[in-house]
Amino acid sequence: MKNIYPKLLLILPLSLLSCTEVTDEVINNIHQNNAQENYTSPFMGKWVGTYSGDAISGTLILNVSKSGSIEVTRAENGAVGEVYYTSLQGPSGALNPAPSPKGFILYGSLYTKSGTWNFKHWSGSWSVAKQ
Repeated sequence: MKNIYPKLLLILPLSLLSCTEVTDEVINNIHQNNAQENYTSPFMGKWVGTYSGDAISGTLILNVSKSGSIEVTRAENGAVGEVYYTSLQGPSGALNPAPSPKGFILYGSLYTKSGTWNFKHWSGSWSVAKQ
């Protein structure tokens, strides 16, 4: 019978090394997930303001969640025009310029509390204040 101990001595450290790498990766993923779960956007809350410009104007309500996602309510002439969802980009409070289903797009930042908007062939500016 051949001596298998030299082979075991070689295999055992290699298997521990790969387990250590996997364990480190799992731990890093857990820490990253915990950081995301514990994150609170500094812009969290309700923001109310107006938009105005070419031919249309109205009211904006931005509800920013803990994670930084935004529910945008756009009203025109006192009636809700639409509700859609977007998000913040980075620590500057920049709005993700995602168009609404109808095509209304907000550009700007909650840090400056203002920006511009486009809708079909119209454009203008907007501003909000935190409630």
